[in-house]
Amino acid sequence: MSSPCRALGANRIALLRATLLEAGLLGSLGGVAATLVAVWATRALIALAPLDLPRRESIGVDWRVAVVVVAVGALLGVLAGAAPAVWASRSTLASLLRSAAVRGGGGHGRLRRSLVVVQVALCLVLLSTGGLVARSFERLLRSQPGFEPAGVLTMRVPIVQARYPANADAVAFHERLARDLAAIPGVVAVGAASAIPLTANTDQYSISLPGAPGNTGDAEHDRPLVDYIQARTGWFRALGIPLLAGRDFRPPQTGARREAVIDRTLAAEFFPAGNALGTMLMVGADSMTVVGVAEHARQYDLHADGRHQVYVRDDDDTYGTLYFALRTRRRPGDLVPDVRAVLRRVDPQIAMSEVRSMEQVVEGSLRQQRVSAVLIGGFSVGALLLAMTGLFGVVAGSVARRRHEIAVRLALGAEHRQVVRLLVREGAALVVLGVMIGAPGITWRGGRCGPCWSGSHPSTRRPSEPWPPGSRSPG
Repeated sequence: MSSPCRALGANRIALLRATLLEAGLLGSLGGVAATLVAVWATRALIALAPLDLPRRESIGVDWRVAVVVVAVGALLGVLAGAAPAVWASRSTLASLLRSAAVRGGGGHGRLRRSLVVVQVALCLVLLSTGGLVARSFERLLRSQPGFEPAGVLTMRVPIVQARYPANADAVAFHERLARDLAAIPGVVAVGAASAIPLTANTDQYSISLPGAPGNTGDAEHDRPLVDYIQARTGWFRALGIPLLAGRDFRPPQTGARREAVIDRTLAAEFFPAGNALGTMLMVGADSMTVVGVAEHARQYDLHADGRHQVYVRDDDDTYGTLYFALRTRRRPGDLVPDVRAVLRRVDPQIAMSEVRSMEQVVEGSLRQQRVSAVLIGGFSVGALLLAMTGLFGVVAGSVARRRHEIAVRLALGAEHRQVVRLLVREGAALVVLGVMIGAPGITWRGGRCGPCWSGSHPSTRRPSEPWPPGSRSPG
């Protein structure tokens, strides 16, 4: 624009003012576009954020921030246009005409091409990172949590100590509630426990296994801190937790020892030969018999095992507030009215809470990883658009500056496809150079992706199972 304006008689002040005004306007429009994208992105992230996020409803883009963004965009546009405006205003008309005729735009063209190469390199790094994060997230979704979440409805049922002061009263209430819930059409299994997986809501106790082959004599090793879960008969079938050996709890009998079910990781460490059934387990002064070995159900994170787990029979000493789980052939949400009716019939003064399906529990445990994946993916897409815009600008500018050259080539007999190939080759060269520069930024570790939330890929199954192959399916 500088050459025609100077040729038509524009002075330096007018040229400087027009260039800065155009740059400021473009910067302001960029700030407005950025504000609109920020509003949309904020709403999308809020939708992905946990429901218990503090002040979730107050999160948004303030209008003052939007004004600042637009003002900063205008300022950056003016600053970006200042250098070429000053250069154009100080240059003579002859020098401007000579620079416009230079193939590729001279030194300024080289600067623009260098910026595009840097954009392509950074875009490649961000895109590779986004792809690796997406791959890690996909593997996380395929990891085995130790239970089957599909078709399970859970709810928290508190108990009022004043109404059920004795352990027998609380056990009777839970027994009647479980029996009536099992009678709901479509329910195939009912269980209850003091904590459900992926909620980090378990108690912890130190236990010991006297006489276990895995004891080493080290007190810290032989008395591990485990997740202590009180459960009722049917919990493993309702949650879809496979029993790898032994059996589920049986109703307590007078004079019989208390029963416990341990998880696979605890059994593998202390009973490598698979002979854990019938052994004694101590929790403080209380002793109980190991009657089963269950799969490890992850209580904290979907991508990593937590502590060893011990399930004890709730009937022996009820926990009071239990989480009930219903496995159903129907949609879990369709059971909610029937469950409320059953609870009102059993005890109208008790209200359930935290009603959700196990699939919702799993989804909630992945919110942080999902938000991270969306953020990195958004940055990657933004970088790709930026690189595409820069590449288009450079090629379009080169074509505009070389109009006379292209006309001469066509006049001398060059075919259109040859001209197109010449211009495409210029853009392709910039992309190839940017890829060569950005390629070392891609991190691969033995063919696996570097950025993974757990530091290693979630295993879908332990490599060794010391338990008999005749495991019962929790269907």
